[in-house]
Amino acid sequence: CVLGTLSYNGQRCTALKILFVHSQIVDTFLERFSEAIAQLKFGMPWEKGVTVTPLPELEKIKYFTDLVEDAKQFGAQVVNEGGGMIDKTFFYPAVLYPVNSKMRVYHEEQFGPVIPVISFDNIMEPIEYIHNSDYGQQVSIFGRDSDMLAKLIDPLVNQVSRVNINSQCQR
Repeated sequence: CVLGTLSYNGQRCTALKILFVHSQIVDTFLERFSEAIAQLKFGMPWEKGVTVTPLPELEKIKYFTDLVEDAKQFGAQVVNEGGGMIDKTFFYPAVLYPVNSKMRVYHEEQFGPVIPVISFDNIMEPIEYIHNSDYGQQVSIFGRDSDMLAKLIDPLVNQVSRVNINSQCQR
């Protein structure tokens, strides 16, 4: 999920734009996900081992800040330490939770280091989201229950062009 959301700062069409996490594991997921983000190397793209870099457009900083503020207005919190901090054209990744349909980030493909997380109890919730979305060339599903993963493939292939299993979206 870290690579899927943050490779190329999340600025590619194949980046994971929204994460649905089952409510039974969402707290553990957010803790581990935030820890993994904190371990990433930040800096200039030519530096060895750097994962997250400054953004190429000044306007993106305002857009991402607006998305975060909008989400907070409707009940989300930035759950990772330092999330959303800015230094010139650098925007530190912001993990937002809980995200709901009142928020812009629920509906807009952000193309950047703003990571909305939604918890669900019924697997039909993320499938309905995908079904009703204007976007979704690909989807990545992660899990260990092969029977459940297999059951998801048929409804998803009718909604997106590619289903990735336990891997990030790719070209």
